[in-house]
Amino acid sequence: MFAKIRITLTFLAAIAGTSMAYAQDIDATGLVERMSAEIAGLDAFIVAGDAYADARLDAGQIIEHSSQVTLQLRREPSAIRISNRSSEDTREIYFNDGAVSVYSNAENFYAQAEIPQGTDSMLDFALDDIGIESPMLDLIATDVANDLLTDVERISYLGTSLIRDRIYHHVGIRYPDTDVQVWIASEGRPLPGKLAISSKWEGGAPRFVAFFEWDTDPEFAQNAFTFDSPEEAVEIDFADKIAH
Repeated sequence: MFAKIRITLTFLAAIAGTSMAYAQDIDATGLVERMSAEIAGLDAFIVAGDAYADARLDAGQIIEHSSQVTLQLRREPSAIRISNRSSEDTREIYFNDGAVSVYSNAENFYAQAEIPQGTDSMLDFALDDIGIESPMLDLIATDVANDLLTDVERISYLGTSLIRDRIYHHVGIRYPDTDVQVWIASEGRPLPGKLAISSKWEGGAPRFVAFFEWDTDPEFAQNAFTFDSPEEAVEIDFADKIAH
């Protein structure tokens, strides 16, 4: 069995090498900047997909957790909702009307805080002041390229990839502590179809991977961005370190 796995990996490596050999001389930075401009030009969107995150067990075994993630965004008036649904829990993050609300269905608790208005202001506050972590937040900024290209050690164009019947440009970005890969649609709107983040110095190099489907002309539900705390839900403080 292990011999078959090694043969398969060798075959896949050969295919990847062929793809690289025929890769066009494409500017990876320019691709990221065009993707960023496309996202910034969207007044509203819904992006949904599957997400996979590695975790390490006490014995050192690396396992993978899966979830379904949906991001809904409206720029004016600014409002955002991120839903992360697993088999055991649904966690929601709402940004609306100068407030952020985080809710866990399984634990039936929520936390709220006042935040600045505006998409970028909300993002900065969530990351820096409250400490909310969610890779989907990387898609919210009006200048995604600025965030992706800061403190970069190297950015490379890695050819094209076929993902769910569509062809994407494959870009690799190296940072001191992480490697990021982003796949950007080669036809139509240059939006990301896949994102992978690898921690280089953690044991087992755990990864986060997400596949995206975009709706650039969404119709939002009437209460899509409104958080109403369920009955018997317990309010806690953000200092209690809600993890996302």
